[in-house]
Amino acid sequence: MISYENELFKTANKLRGKIPPSDYKFYVLPLVFIRYMSEKKNDSAWAGIVAKSGDEKISSILDAELVKILPQFSNMTNPYEDIYTNSNLPVRTIKDLINLINDIDLKSSTGKIDYLGQIYEYFIGNFAATEGNRGGEFFTPPSVVNLLVNMLNPQEGLVYDPACGTGGMFIQSSKYGESNLKFLGQEQNCKTILLAYMNGVLHGLDIEIKNGDTLLNDCFPDLKADYVISNPPFNMKEWGAEQLDSEDPRIFGMVNKNNANYMWIQHFIYHLKPNGKAGFVISNGALTSSNEADLFTRKRMLEKNIIDCVVQLPDKMFIGTAIPSALIFLDMDRNEDDKILFIDASKFGENVSKTQKVISEDNIERISKLYRLFKEKKRVKYNVKGYSWVTDVKEVIKDGCKLMPSIYTGVEETIINQKENDAEIKLLKVKLSEQIKKSNSLANMLLKGLS
Repeated sequence: MISYENELFKTANKLRGKIPPSDYKFYVLPLVFIRYMSEKKNDSAWAGIVAKSGDEKISSILDAELVKILPQFSNMTNPYEDIYTNSNLPVRTIKDLINLINDIDLKSSTGKIDYLGQIYEYFIGNFAATEGNRGGEFFTPPSVVNLLVNMLNPQEGLVYDPACGTGGMFIQSSKYGESNLKFLGQEQNCKTILLAYMNGVLHGLDIEIKNGDTLLNDCFPDLKADYVISNPPFNMKEWGAEQLDSEDPRIFGMVNKNNANYMWIQHFIYHLKPNGKAGFVISNGALTSSNEADLFTRKRMLEKNIIDCVVQLPDKMFIGTAIPSALIFLDMDRNEDDKILFIDASKFGENVSKTQKVISEDNIERISKLYRLFKEKKRVKYNVKGYSWVTDVKEVIKDGCKLMPSIYTGVEETIINQKENDAEIKLLKVKLSEQIKKSNSLANMLLKGLS
C-alpha cells in the first residue's frame, strides 16, 4: 500500500503549475470517492468514467457524477458542482489521475470498500502535510483528534462542530457512540465541505453541514448540543468583530476585536445544553492572555464553574504552525465544589518528522484514563509534580485566572538516592586521581626526553 501511496503523490505532483498545492486534494480525493461508491453499489459508473477518461468532456462527466451521488452537497447555499470543469486541468492530467485510481488492486483485498476508505483517510492527512501552513486550516492531526474524543467520550445525542473542516471529529466520535450520535457542523470553505461529506459517506455517517462564517453567520442559531467538539482557527485577527450584533445572545463576556479565540469559546458555550460538554483545541496564549476582553471572559467562565480540565499539548503537533496548543474541556453541569484537573502533556510528543510530533496511543490512554477517574471522583493520586494537579476554582481566580497547566503542576521532581550518589562521586574521584597520576608520569617522561 505504501508504494502505491507514493505513486499517487507523484501523480498528484503533476498538478504542479496547474493549480495550487493546497487544491490537490479537491481533484484526487473525489476520484477515490467515486470509485468507492461505484464498488459499493456494484454499478458501472466507474467503468464508464475510465472508458471516457480521454474524452474532452471528462470534466463535466465527473462533476455530474459527484452531484448525482452527493445530492446534499448540491443543495447547499453555494453549490460547487463544477469542481473539475472550473479547474481548467488538461484532459491528459485528469486521465492520468483516473487511471491511477483505477490501478488500485482490490482483488487481493478482503475488504475492498474499506480499503478505498482507508486510502481516502490517509490522503486527507498526507495532502495536509504537503501543503505546509495551508494544511492546518482543514486538518486536525489524528493523535490530537483521538485524545480529544477519547477524553470527551461522546456516547449519545447531538455532536456539533462549528469549524468541522473535513469532518475528522465526527469520524472519530462515531467510534465511541456507535449509532447513537447525530452530527451537525458548519464550515466556511465550500470545497472542504465536499471532502467532509465524502468522508462521512465513506464511514457510514449521516452528517449535516452548513456553509458560512460561523462567528458572523451562525447557521444553527437555536441549536443546543450534547457535545461540542472542535479545532477552530488559532488567533484569528481582523475577523469582523465590528459586524456582530450588540445583542448577540452568544456573548456573556467581552469581545476581543483583534483575536477571535474567546469568541469561539463563547460560541461553543452558547450551543451547549444545560448538561452539555465540550472539548476543543486552543492556542496556549489564550490560557494566560492578559487582554482585557480575554481575561474578563476567562474569569466569567471560572465564575460559571464550567471549566473541567485543561491539557497542555507538546509543541509541533499541528502542520504548518509552531504555535503551542492545549485542550480545554467544559462541563455545564458541574457540582459547586468541583475542582479543575490540569494535565501537562507537553513532554509526551514523539517525533515523526523534523517538524511534527504525535502523542502515542499509550499516552492517549494514560491521559484519558486520568480524566475518566477524575470525572468518576475516584480516590487516586492526581497531584503528580510535572504531570497533573487538581486545583480549586477559587484558587485559579485568585492566581489571575491563568489556565496554563504547567503553572499548577510545576516541574517534575527528581528523586536522588544520596548513598548511591556519594558512592558514584567517590568512584569518580578515584578514577580522576589515577588519570592525574598517569598524566604526571607521561609529562615527566616527556620532559626527560626533551632534556
